[in-house]
Amino acid sequence: MKNRTAIIPRLILGAVLTLGTSLACAAGPNLVIIGWDTLRADRLGALGYGRNVTPGLDALAGKSVLFTNAVSQAGWTLPSFMSVFTGLYPSEHGVTNKYLPPAGGDAPLVQAALSTSTLTLAEALKRGGYRTAAFTGGAGLGASYGFSRGFDVYSEARDFAGFGETFPPALEWLRKNRGAPFFLFIHGYDTHPYHPLPAGKPYKFVRREDRRGAAGLRARHEELRSAQLEGRRAAPAAADLRLWTDVYDEKVLGADRLLGAFLRDFDALASTDTVLILLSDHGEELFDHGGVDHGMTLYDEIIRVPLLVRAPGLEPARIAAQVRLIDVFPTAAGLLDLELSPAERDRLSGTDLFGAGKGAALDAFAETDYLHLFSKRVLKKSAGMKLSADGVTGERELYDTSEDPRERKNLFGEDPARDYGLELELFDFGNRLRPAP
Repeated sequence: MKNRTAIIPRLILGAVLTLGTSLACAAGPNLVIIGWDTLRADRLGALGYGRNVTPGLDALAGKSVLFTNAVSQAGWTLPSFMSVFTGLYPSEHGVTNKYLPPAGGDAPLVQAALSTSTLTLAEALKRGGYRTAAFTGGAGLGASYGFSRGFDVYSEARDFAGFGETFPPALEWLRKNRGAPFFLFIHGYDTHPYHPLPAGKPYKFVRREDRRGAAGLRARHEELRSAQLEGRRAAPAAADLRLWTDVYDEKVLGADRLLGAFLRDFDALASTDTVLILLSDHGEELFDHGGVDHGMTLYDEIIRVPLLVRAPGLEPARIAAQVRLIDVFPTAAGLLDLELSPAERDRLSGTDLFGAGKGAALDAFAETDYLHLFSKRVLKKSAGMKLSADGVTGERELYDTSEDPRERKNLFGEDPARDYGLELELFDFGNRLRPAP
């Protein structure tokens, strides 16, 4: 598929003045957000993984504030990244699925898109005088969903493109625009199941006898995914588990090499007055609970994600308190001293992790409505108790993730009073969400 780049025309001066802001007024730091799609938090060496698959990311973490318990608000790309860019839960920004149900009758499904009444981080920064550009792998980050709003340049290399196709044009854009405050978003699908294994380097983890199986993994993935969409899951054979784990780790290592090279070039080009945020939208199932892929469950292998912030004046640290991806927008706004109206600040569901939310352990709500086949809601308490409710089957699962991080022992039913209290909290949380008009 050929490169698709949308150039969004600059607002004329009169329109900008109507907003009460001049394009030349930005004085805060630059902002870079790197979105590493489908990266499990437990793959970081900085978080204890035994294989050395993230040396570049670990080096960055050593210079950053690393949030060791960050929770995504959704189990797949589209709603999760929309929560990052709006500071809202999926049920609030409304882009919960690739398609919305038809109005009635036999009309075809219509594509979802962000409400024009919802402010995005890019729009707020552009209004504040920032040059804005995004270089993405498309697919779930397609411009048509509303992601391109506020960006001067919104580039989709191709569907499911990786960092090898998004880092180079991002650096080229930076060379031409580093003289003014900028917001740069870079995204890659390198560890997504639809992205191929890295080429051109010897495999470090995939064994020779497994390489033929690795070549056919995409077809096998589709078989397993189809079974899971029908509700069928099964424990894998030991060889299958090894192969899927090795292939995933190979992809992580390949992406990390690209990240390390990018950061060396970026740091040589960009001003030190730059806030850099690296995050993932969700993780990936590797038979942890009998399946592969993502979007269909909300176990921690899916919703616990990397989140780190490197910024002027921030001392490197590890923060164990639970935080959420909806906190990225208000945190970035705080670090950049970005002007938002009282109504805009009140609309955000997240909190500034270095401002009002500094040091706070936050309860996290997550949801997934996937292809209209799954409807699940999770409340993960800051102390670790995690209740999951399935809106289709009625099933409940309860885990104490502080004692059972792999979510093996379902505690639901052992203490009815506790269960009832957590259910009330979960549904009250959902009822307090404020959908966009």
